[in-house]
Amino acid sequence: MTLPINNAYIGTQNSRKWQDSCDQYGIISRALHWVTAALVILQFSIVLAWRGTGKNTFTLFLDSIGPHGSLGLLILIVTLIRLGWTWVNRKQRPPQSQGIGGKLARLVHAAFYALLLFLPVFALLRQYGEGYEIRLYGMTVLPEAERNITWMIAPADLLHSPLSWLLGGLMIGHIAMALIHRFCFKDKILARMTG
Repeated sequence: MTLPINNAYIGTQNSRKWQDSCDQYGIISRALHWVTAALVILQFSIVLAWRGTGKNTFTLFLDSIGPHGSLGLLILIVTLIRLGWTWVNRKQRPPQSQGIGGKLARLVHAAFYALLLFLPVFALLRQYGEGYEIRLYGMTVLPEAERNITWMIAPADLLHSPLSWLLGGLMIGHIAMALIHRFCFKDKILARMTG
């Protein structure tokens, strides 16, 4: 004897896996989170390798995988997609923790989004303002400017490096807190993003 299959129910269940719910983040939110993490870690790894060892075969190889400008542009694109997806799912996401811990977590996440937006924007403005084209893995996105545009260059010269290190510090703190929630508090905060 075979049981009838309710295709409408299966379709609803599958769509729920893609979207966020009150229990966990959906497949798209999780994928965007981990893609962002991979891009940022790759970006920092390349910068640290260049600073630590200078120009050599290894750093040139890393740079061919992830040119700094291309990675920055990808981080910006993924962050904009994440913000859009967060907005679409804003009423069906896992609830935020209450109290001081929840407020601090919301503040850190807002800082992440701000840094993931402004760091690439500042860098792209500087690159364009200095007269270089904007490229994404060899494809020209925006042709070069014909002159130096000081107001485009100044914010990145002033803020790009210190804000990048702030992002790195927040990232290390974020990973540490996720592990503390998992192994000390033994709650399901990390499971929301790992599925």
